[in-house]
Amino acid sequence: MRPDKVFIGLVLLFAGIAILMMSKAENVSGAGVIIVGPIPIVVASSPEMALLGLVIAAVMLLFVYSLTRW
Repeated sequence: MRPDKVFIGLVLLFAGIAILMMSKAENVSGAGVIIVGPIPIVVASSPEMALLGLVIAAVMLLFVYSLTRW
């Protein structure tokens, strides 16, 4: 794991959180997907975002499986 890529990822993460905190939007929803082995864990603020998170997790898993199968 390269430290420079980890640092860039953390900077982007904190920049995104800061932009969300400074926005004037009143109704903000979001979702996150954590993949532990073959099991996706979805965290969301609404059922619609949870469904979107599940779809994104399924696409990510199919992509990873297609790359590692060959």
